[in-house]
Amino acid sequence: MELIHLRILLALKRHGTLSAAAETLNLTQSALSHQIKNLEQRLGVTLWYKQGRSLVLSQAGRYLSEVAESVIATVDSAENHLAQLAKGKTGKLTIGIECHACYEWFRNILQPYLRAWPDLTVEVTSRYRFESFEAIRQYKLDAVLTSDPVDNGLLSYQPLFDFELVLIVADNHPLASRTEITPDDLRGETVLTYPVARERLDMFRKVLQPAGIEPAAHIQVEETDIMLQLAAAGRGVCLLPEWLLADKSAKLGLTGLRFASLPIGKTMYLACRHEDAELEYLQWLVEHAGGAVK
Repeated sequence: MELIHLRILLALKRHGTLSAAAETLNLTQSALSHQIKNLEQRLGVTLWYKQGRSLVLSQAGRYLSEVAESVIATVDSAENHLAQLAKGKTGKLTIGIECHACYEWFRNILQPYLRAWPDLTVEVTSRYRFESFEAIRQYKLDAVLTSDPVDNGLLSYQPLFDFELVLIVADNHPLASRTEITPDDLRGETVLTYPVARERLDMFRKVLQPAGIEPAAHIQVEETDIMLQLAAAGRGVCLLPEWLLADKSAKLGLTGLRFASLPIGKTMYLACRHEDAELEYLQWLVEHAGGAVK
């Protein structure tokens, strides 16, 4: 039994005549009759009989048409779902967050994203932090937000937005009145960072270590908001994206400072498998990313 047999019986049940059923299915009447006769011979039952100018389903035909109702609906739904998947309009997106500050950006864009893609299941995780490349290859992740791309040609990295890292200090900090600072100004300071190895921290690899400077103390903080509150209380200084200050500087009393002759510009990327790069729900993030940076 093939799907076309079920579609024929369903069309006959709905339209009642051979000509109408054939037209609905884009078949000739002879082709339609031939399909059903072959099926009747194989099954050993009669599926329809003539009643005047109409065709009436037999008991076997009515039973099979009821089966067809369920099967065809399921098949049509599956085909539609697969078509939507192919177009990137539905499915499941498991997105990894590689950097702590990325959460702040994604939080700003999440609600408009969910509204734009109501049929998309979205899962956000930091479970594979620093192992995201392998997680994407193994299909544990579909995409990852990162500012440290690995240029090996195996993943697609699409730029989302550019940003600059600034030193964040309390408004009453001695450095706050300066227009520019140097790495040497951090001697004797307590630096606040996320709990990440030094070789992955921009504070150390781009500012302190090239200048041969060791801070007075190093405190690791898991949450961005707590780090900013510690900085506002004069408990340390931190290096974070400038856009994080947009709605927090006035409220907490924080100032962002740039390093003289040491611009620390970075780019946020959306990394994914090459075959997924054109999915519409990923392209939406690429197109609307800048709007989430205040």
